[in-house]
Amino acid sequence: MKLVLLGPPGSGKGTHAMWMCGEYKIPHISTGAMLREEERRNPHLYEEIRHYIDRGELVPDELIFEILKERLAESDCRDGYILDGFPRTLKQAEMLEALGGVDLAVMIDTMPELIMERVRGRRVCPRCGKGYHISQIPDGKCTDCGAEVTIRSDDKPETIRNRFDVYDRVTHPLVEHYKNEGKLARIDGSGTIEEVAAEIRALLNGGV
Repeated sequence: MKLVLLGPPGSGKGTHAMWMCGEYKIPHISTGAMLREEERRNPHLYEEIRHYIDRGELVPDELIFEILKERLAESDCRDGYILDGFPRTLKQAEMLEALGGVDLAVMIDTMPELIMERVRGRRVCPRCGKGYHISQIPDGKCTDCGAEVTIRSDDKPETIRNRFDVYDRVTHPLVEHYKNEGKLARIDGSGTIEEVAAEIRALLNGGV
């Protein structure tokens, strides 16, 4: 089962990918996590990448694809994967097709007002990379390692606005692309995490 999660920034793609990978025994491949790993492995390359991330812009297609290609070649991807953050452009979707493509694109539809409320409360642990909403951790500390959580660089107000603009211009056309391919499924993302998860589960258990 090869899946791609679509939706605007803050729609819950990462949150739902985490439980999905455990339930369906396929890896959650987040481009954000891959890029953080690249920071550790290749700090010089990451400096080039960070130039785009901090401004809310997309990392160039060829650069992000090379990193993804290496990840998809690993043995745990043999039975499928959940892509979160790739593809973000039509060109990236075409690149992905060269590697076998996906079985289904799950679009998490969420109102912009709700997304802004969620994004303003997002935090990340700078030590282990675990993500939170501030409502989950009143003391502001990571529950795994105890480090003080921080606001992600791409969640700053000016960056968020730019990310929405980039999504509307560049990423949203993927919805029409996968619809034309007969591979698009829409999920109402306005409910609670549990409600959205139940809808995704019913979709996938019904057969992909």
